[in-house]
Amino acid sequence: MAVDGDNKHLHELLAEIDACDARIKELQAARVIALDIIPGAVPMETYAFPKRCLLLFGAEGPGLSEKALELADDVVYISQFGSVRSINAGAAAAVAMHAWIAQHAVSGV
Repeated sequence: MAVDGDNKHLHELLAEIDACDARIKELQAARVIALDIIPGAVPMETYAFPKRCLLLFGAEGPGLSEKALELADDVVYISQFGSVRSINAGAAAAVAMHAWIAQHAVSGV
C-alpha cells in the first residue's frame, strides 16, 4: 500500500525525469557552426545563427581540420575585402559571438 509521501516522491522524480528529457532534446537540437573561409561556406552577414549552437574556430594558419569541418552542421565565414584572407582567431571569435548576440539578444537585458 502506497503512502501519500511515496506518491509525492514518485511524482517529483517523474517531473525531474521529464525536465531532464526536455533538456537533452534541447541540447540535441544544438548545431555546430564552424567558422572558416573555405569554398561553400556562407557569409556570416547572411547567416541566421541558431539560438542554441556551438561556434567552432580553428587554429590560426591551418584553420579547422577536415574532421572538424565534417562534424559541423554549417560553415560560415567573415566577409573580407581586399587582399586580407585571414583574421586572428580571437578577433574572429569576437565577431562571430557578436553576430550571434545581435540576432538573439533580448532588448533590455
